[in-house]
Amino acid sequence: MKAGVRILSVACAPLEGKRTLLFGIISRSGEIEGAISTKVAVDGTDSTGRLIKMLKGTRFAEQVRILALNGVGVAGLNILDIKKFEKSTCAKVISVTRKKPRPPELVKALTSFSSATGADTRERVRIVEEIGEMNRYRINGFFFQTGLARRDAEKFAVEVIRQVRLAHIIASGLGAGESSGAI
Repeated sequence: MKAGVRILSVACAPLEGKRTLLFGIISRSGEIEGAISTKVAVDGTDSTGRLIKMLKGTRFAEQVRILALNGVGVAGLNILDIKKFEKSTCAKVISVTRKKPRPPELVKALTSFSSATGADTRERVRIVEEIGEMNRYRINGFFFQTGLARRDAEKFAVEVIRQVRLAHIIASGLGAGESSGAI
C-alpha cells in the first residue's frame, strides 16, 4: 500500500445514555480533508453497519483505504466486524491501542455482559476470536492489530496514532463538553 492514502480515523464520545457519537476524521498525508459522524448503540451490535453506512455516505467513500480506531470495541461492547467492514468497503482496518490486546479478556467481558443482561453475544465472541488471529505489531510504543503487513502498518503508524488521538479529542469534546483521556 502506498503512502498518501486517505485514512478514516474514528473515535467514540463518552458513553452516556443508550446511544453515543462516533466521530471520524478523513486525512491524507497528515492533512485533514473532512469530518463525519454517526451514532451507535452503547453495548449494541450496530457499529459495523453504521460505520459502513457512514463511510459510504461520504464523497471520500471510494478513496479511503484505511479505517483506524482505538480498539475493536466502540461504544462499550459494540464490536466492529473487521472482515465484514473490509468486504463492504475499499478500506483495511487498523486497531491501535496503548495496551496489548487481550481477546480472552474481551470474550470474558462479553460473557459477563450476556449473563447480566440476557443479550446474545455469541456473534460478538466469534468476531473477537477472529480478530485475535490478526497480525499484531508493536510500533512506536503502540500495539497495532491489522490484516496489513508490518511494513505497511509502519508506513501509516505516525499518522494513524495522531489522527485517532485527534478524533478522540474531538469526539470527547463534543460528547462531554471537554476532552479528556488518551488513546
